[in-house]
Amino acid sequence: MPEGDTIRRLANRIQRRFAGQRVERCVTRDPRLVGVDLAGSTLLGADAFGKHLMIRFDDGRTLHAHLLMTGSWTVGPAATEPAWRRRIELWMQDGRLTGLDVPILGMLRTADEASIIGHLGPDLCGVEQPDVDDITARLQRDPTGPLAGALLDQRNVAGFGNLYAVELPFIVGVSPNQPVGAVGGLEGLVAMGAAVIRTNADRGPQNTTGRKLHTDDHWIYPKRGRPCPLCGARLAGWADGESPWRRVSTWCPACQPVEAVREVDLVRARRLLALHPARREPSFPT
Repeated sequence: MPEGDTIRRLANRIQRRFAGQRVERCVTRDPRLVGVDLAGSTLLGADAFGKHLMIRFDDGRTLHAHLLMTGSWTVGPAATEPAWRRRIELWMQDGRLTGLDVPILGMLRTADEASIIGHLGPDLCGVEQPDVDDITARLQRDPTGPLAGALLDQRNVAGFGNLYAVELPFIVGVSPNQPVGAVGGLEGLVAMGAAVIRTNADRGPQNTTGRKLHTDDHWIYPKRGRPCPLCGARLAGWADGESPWRRVSTWCPACQPVEAVREVDLVRARRLLALHPARREPSFPT
């Protein structure tokens, strides 16, 4: 599933390419968009909130999309996929915008966007720096729940997906299965995680190591069964049907044991992210 950084980059691409342009033709092939015709309207811009994409037009309407596991957008060139996969196509003055296999798609008044995103927690990849204390408090609302499940709950914080629910606990040496209320120094994980996802939203690949920065390079995701890159122990994990939060998961049983209280290890985090440009983000713990 695309995560907050991916959707922010997508919104930025649409914004740069088409903001201020008129829709010259509109074709919809989705029953939720029956009767929708955006031809003649002007695309004002695109924005993201967590994993939600909002494309706004000058007639007071917003096209809302959530990609889940299957959706994508082609920005600029004409899509070549079969017509039935092209749920919406907009012919712009300088190219085409096509939504492919988008599972959640709909139109609403721009004034009503809060009905879609108002229940979500702080947006990690928004213009403003996220409030680390607010996010930490939200994560702790269910102190007995597992850390990974809390990170994935968009009501706590909007933008983290399964990649970050695996990689962030590893980086700070805490199990994804550790009860949230038994994580010491949770605000350090939040601050470091916000710095990493915001950096990835700004510069491109979902890189969580600082190595091979032009690629999606990760420490242990999804490497269940392989040796831990730090200690060599065999990485453990859940299949999506086994996990309490219904996602695949990976962790090192030696580096990330579940304990009565497990402290976030920021010394470890700073060492693992020594080469990552996230260290220049304001929220990165010093």
